[in-house]
Amino acid sequence: MTSFNPVKNRISNRKYFFWYGHSLYWIAVLIQKIPLNLDLFESFELFLSLVSAVFMGFFITCILRFVYKKYSWYRFKLYYLVIIIFICNILITLIWLYAVMITDHLLTGYPLDMNYYSTLRWTTNNYLIMFLWSCLYLGYKIWEESNNQKFQLEHERSLLKTAQLEMLRYQINPHFLFNTLNSARALVLVDPPQAREMLTQISEFLRYSLSEGKKSTIPLEKEMEAINNYLDIEKIRYKEKLIVEYNIDPKAKDFDIPVFLILPIVENAIKHGMKTTTLPLRIKLNAEVVNDFIQIDVVNSGSWIGDIKIDNNSTGTGLKNVQKRLENMYPDNFHFEIIKEDSFTHVVMKIKIEH
Repeated sequence: MTSFNPVKNRISNRKYFFWYGHSLYWIAVLIQKIPLNLDLFESFELFLSLVSAVFMGFFITCILRFVYKKYSWYRFKLYYLVIIIFICNILITLIWLYAVMITDHLLTGYPLDMNYYSTLRWTTNNYLIMFLWSCLYLGYKIWEESNNQKFQLEHERSLLKTAQLEMLRYQINPHFLFNTLNSARALVLVDPPQAREMLTQISEFLRYSLSEGKKSTIPLEKEMEAINNYLDIEKIRYKEKLIVEYNIDPKAKDFDIPVFLILPIVENAIKHGMKTTTLPLRIKLNAEVVNDFIQIDVVNSGSWIGDIKIDNNSTGTGLKNVQKRLENMYPDNFHFEIIKEDSFTHVVMKIKIEH
């Protein structure tokens, strides 16, 4: 299966657009000239002369197009462009005239009439055709150049956004692995069976990470399964010191969110909550649909101390990464807030539901 290339497709469409427009323009010129030259129908040679003149104009403007493209005159300032069009079209109209005269001489045998007055009259009558063609072509090129710059800018922004999301996601996985392995290390000497169980849970979580981590978004229900797995790991370490409650609205379960979006918030809640609350630490995970938004609220008992390094095992990137990912995925369509109460801290995310 061939892959779709938007840049190549745009170039192909531009070529077709030019040839359609170019052909229609010269067909219109031929139609416009017929009522003015009805006497030409009295002779096939004279009618052929009219058709050949239009064809010569068609061919010569193809050459003119090549000149415009080669020197990119459409990028000049407006007053330079006007002067260029004026002078260039006088010259190209004269070339058209002499090409028509030579063609007429070959087709009809009429003598070449190159006197000053006939040359001036023919040039005056047909200059507007060339001038109008140049204005239409260069106007189209200026419009196309502007569109191409916008398209290129959007394309680069899209690539940059994708790269940023990938970078942030790859920061999250090592962050989780670093913390959980430290937890397992703490249990190895004091409780080996629990350490083995924790390593099994870590293995299961990493299997999930490999299968789902390549996706940009997953349903909220699957994200909650991963978080539940992570919390099971932490419960092995903290035992009765950690209590977790879930309140997930069934309407919210199928909503797609960025993969591993909530996990850093839960990590942050445990890390900070253990430092500031009277044990046991209570973690509440709430998710519901409110109007046109899905609202996710991660609550931990304890006071707020900020997303900063509180010990040597903290990377200090958790909530910052979450906010950056939301900004990249849902610009102007999300709300991120930290609510500090006396005995609880809420980290609230609201994401607009696209209908």
